[in-house]
Amino acid sequence: MRKSFLAFGFIFSTLIATSNVRAERFPDFTKLVEEIQPSVVSIKVDVRQRGRAIGKAGGSGFIIDRNGHILTNHHVVNNSDKVSVKLHNGREYEAKIIGSDQLSDVALIKIDPKGLNLQPVNLGSSRDLKVGEWVLAFGAPFNLEQTVTAGIVSAKGRGGVGSPFVPFIQTDVAINSGNSGGPLIDLDGKVVGINSMIYNPMISTGLSFSIPIDLADSVGEQLAANGKVIRGYLGVGYEEVDQGVLDYFELPTVGGALINNVQPDSPAQKAGIKRGDIITEIEGKRVKNHQDLPYFIAQIEPGSKINMKGYREGKSRDFTANLVAREFNGQATPTQSEENRLGIEVNNIGNGIRQQLGIESGVVVTEVEPGSPAQRSGISKGDVITEINQREIRNTREFFEVMADFSNANKLLVLVTGQSGSDYRMIYLR
Repeated sequence: MRKSFLAFGFIFSTLIATSNVRAERFPDFTKLVEEIQPSVVSIKVDVRQRGRAIGKAGGSGFIIDRNGHILTNHHVVNNSDKVSVKLHNGREYEAKIIGSDQLSDVALIKIDPKGLNLQPVNLGSSRDLKVGEWVLAFGAPFNLEQTVTAGIVSAKGRGGVGSPFVPFIQTDVAINSGNSGGPLIDLDGKVVGINSMIYNPMISTGLSFSIPIDLADSVGEQLAANGKVIRGYLGVGYEEVDQGVLDYFELPTVGGALINNVQPDSPAQKAGIKRGDIITEIEGKRVKNHQDLPYFIAQIEPGSKINMKGYREGKSRDFTANLVAREFNGQATPTQSEENRLGIEVNNIGNGIRQQLGIESGVVVTEVEPGSPAQRSGISKGDVITEINQREIRNTREFFEVMADFSNANKLLVLVTGQSGSDYRMIYLR
């Protein structure tokens, strides 16, 4: 009897211990969800192109102050004719776009707060976020409002999946169409990111990306103050420092950005930077990979004097540059040779394609070179390209401009529309 009692006590203790382990590993999200949901909104947009309404779109957002300001994605409200916001209580209100920034995919909108008891979220810091940490995504996937999903942070500072100005947070949280613009929340109930995109909804799962809240908050403040974002500009092209470069120059550390182009009369040229130089540090921040360079520079105010460290022909070198403001207006002179990097030929879409696929703009692929990067990614003749690296493509001029802007990229994220629908394709160029 005593042995049976002892055995029962052991089993009971084991069950309690196991239960405690499970409780630690799988948190109870219910109270957190109740706190956050009143701050999450659904956004509905009437889309207008070329002066006429073409349909409706939508996404998500979250209230950041009691004055009615809401953060969301640029691509949610882009080309909008009318924007409305639906609160947690089901009431809808017309919203005004304060500013929208395509390069960061962040937009700031506002509703009239009069008579509303708005509940803003608490903004955290993506810098404190750790890989493996639990996070929740809120939004309205497929118009299913007030949906919440959970997962972990898979990686931080993820570049090469969209804008070079955004070090994305990668998670395995389920995010779908309509989640865009919704908040990514940590277990302290603070916003650490804005849900922005899925890597490729047709072939991959567990790969979703969010804009760090530190960046989004900074962009939002500039949009509130100026209606636009002003970024620093150095004037260089750059690429990865691979093992071959490390071995050739006998560099002591891995990382940095290899300069492969210097724009005439740019801050970089005036600073004495040359093709073949490697930048490893900007204002005391280590350039861990080549994608850090444009992000670091863009965060520095134009007119600032910056100090950089790096190498030239294997020897350490210091540089000092005076940044100017980046002008995002397609200044690059595009040539049709840019399309050949993909191995395709393109043309503006006609009325037949508009009616067949239900789209208003983009470029249609008229030829695909066998064995080309485009063919390897599954692009076919007749497909329509509407985005490259989250930049909208409305016609061949914009296609060539974007291809010129990313002339040094190793890969491009391309949104393709065909008979089977729309999906993102990652095209590897090298």
